[in-house]
Amino acid sequence: MEDSANLDSVQPGRFSLVVPKGTNVELGKLPGVGPKTVERLKARDIHDALDLLLFFPRAYRQTHRGLTGPELAQKRAEYAEIRGTIEHVKKAPRHGRAPTEVTVNADGQYFRLFWFNMKQTWFAKQFIVGHGIVAEGKIEWERGHPRMAHPTVKVSKTLGIKPVRSVKIEPIYSQMEDVRGATIRKGIEVAAKNVLPLVRRVLPEDIEREFEFPSVQEALAIIHLLPGVTYDDPQAYLDRVRHARERLVFEEFYTLQVDLAHQYAAGRRRAQAPRLSHKESGRELIRALPFSLTGDQKETSKTLVHELDSQIPMRRLLQGDVGSGKTVLAFCAAAVCAGSQHQSVLMAPTEVLAKQHFEKAKPLFDGLGMTVGYLSGTTSSSDRSQLLADLETGAVDVLVGTHAVFQSDVVYAEGGDRLGLVIVDEQHKFGVEQIEALLQKGRDPHFLAMTATPIPRALAHACFGELDLSIVKEKPPGRKPIRTVLRSVAARPRLYAYVKERVEAGEQAFIVFPLIEASDAVSHRANVLDRAEHLANNDLKGVSVGVLHGRMSPEDKNDVMDRFRAGEIQVLCATTVIEVGVDVPQATLMVIESAEVFGLSQLHQLRGRVGRSDLDSMCVVLASHQASADSLERLRAFESTEDGFRLAEIDLAMRGAGLFLGARQAGRSEFRFGDILKDSHLLEEARDFARRRVLGDVA
Repeated sequence: MEDSANLDSVQPGRFSLVVPKGTNVELGKLPGVGPKTVERLKARDIHDALDLLLFFPRAYRQTHRGLTGPELAQKRAEYAEIRGTIEHVKKAPRHGRAPTEVTVNADGQYFRLFWFNMKQTWFAKQFIVGHGIVAEGKIEWERGHPRMAHPTVKVSKTLGIKPVRSVKIEPIYSQMEDVRGATIRKGIEVAAKNVLPLVRRVLPEDIEREFEFPSVQEALAIIHLLPGVTYDDPQAYLDRVRHARERLVFEEFYTLQVDLAHQYAAGRRRAQAPRLSHKESGRELIRALPFSLTGDQKETSKTLVHELDSQIPMRRLLQGDVGSGKTVLAFCAAAVCAGSQHQSVLMAPTEVLAKQHFEKAKPLFDGLGMTVGYLSGTTSSSDRSQLLADLETGAVDVLVGTHAVFQSDVVYAEGGDRLGLVIVDEQHKFGVEQIEALLQKGRDPHFLAMTATPIPRALAHACFGELDLSIVKEKPPGRKPIRTVLRSVAARPRLYAYVKERVEAGEQAFIVFPLIEASDAVSHRANVLDRAEHLANNDLKGVSVGVLHGRMSPEDKNDVMDRFRAGEIQVLCATTVIEVGVDVPQATLMVIESAEVFGLSQLHQLRGRVGRSDLDSMCVVLASHQASADSLERLRAFESTEDGFRLAEIDLAMRGAGLFLGARQAGRSEFRFGDILKDSHLLEEARDFARRRVLGDVA
């Protein structure tokens, strides 16, 4: 039995082989691996023998042997050894590009063998009509006429004894520039012989037994060396390869989940969070709402209220589709906190969103006799000084703001002991350090993260496994589906005539552009400054058109949004600064120009700015003539569904975790072997085992 390795020596979320110190083998000491090859391998993140063992085959090739020509034709074999008689030889001309060509009769099935650039006299002379030939290589079946390009061959007067019918399986590795496949295979064989026996177990033995996994040594041997291959059933061996891969994927997921479970446990062990038990305050806020909660909202509110009433700090990610009512649940939790004589803080990534939260929260909390404060980078010095003084004395119950809420001079009541709840909206837009800085403002506050970017459950567990997960899918009653259509830029005149007609009837519209101003690098992409001016003077003449983008001062942004909410601006031309949280019920039309440059999740967020009332709403995505086939496929998927979670899965499959979440959040979800979507069942199993291992019954 191999020695077990300490998980502390394993990098979470990145599969590592662990061997005793000093027993690894440098690449340069492997046979056939010179200095140039070492550099090329290092460029592929292969630095030593252990890394080489983790360079997996991209495929497995099955070579059929001992079958007759007609049998190979019936199977349409892709790679095979053929045995037959040479019937015709066509030599390559001295001048020209025609190949050397040999026709072989294999039991009545004819095969054409050909070689380009083999004009040497000796090469064609070896093929003698009537002699036997054995050729091995890839078979291309063109209308039933098989041919083999550059096969390996052996010619003799007789064919000799027919071999046993069999299938040879061999691993095929991805090509590297100037690194021969034979070098890779030989290096892996040497690494397996010298290093593989020393590898220590990371995955606990009981888990291996539970899933009937091979040991890590066995798994790597199955994948690279193909021990014990039986030729009567090659598929059975490929099933062994699949199971061996699953073992390594599970271990990769497990090491990450153990790390996340330890983080989760560390928060629970402190157990010094304030007990926020005044549930009636939350009920009062809900009763004051002009609508009833959905089933998902009710269920989640019960969970939040229960966890707040505990010294074990709540650590929860509230995930909800656009317009599902997450903010109301955050306000409910803040009301419970205030009723329990503690403060809460809600941090949002943009001033537009933070101010909107404040304006929604103020009348609700005023009705409960509670005070809401607002703090951002644009708060005047005098207002800031007064607010910070009120916050420190406890006169402010709920603070809403941007990054300003965790600055060094922001002090909560009683030196932070009264800070009971930290809420972070659009949590994935903040760095881990920023969130931690806010949490450090209190002794051990409860924590509620929110995101309106639907994240597949498996990815949420991979990235945010230290948080418990709540999902809100239902939309409030009365919300109508948003009709989504894909159009080319040729439809612009008719589209904007329709927009003008709708806004003149009292509705409002967003028009979103990917750029602020024209760029020579991407001249075909629409920009907000030029297009807004053009629309205001042409297609939308007579309509009040406003402009909003990221280079405007916070004061100007707030002024534009206030005028849009008030109806003074009928059409708002903007960049993606309006992507998150902007809530204007009269806005019923969304036009997205150059839509092919946006990811699905971002498109879904933008679409969510309309359809926030009982009015009929529409989202039109315009694709430019330069849109690629992949981009159009993404836009058709967007057109086909309003389900943000389904779109998130499609987006993740198309772009991968790094682009889906952004590198800051996705780093620990990037796996060597595991695929978060394809292997989601293994991720869930690994998470369950890791949490039981670390947390025991509290998992």
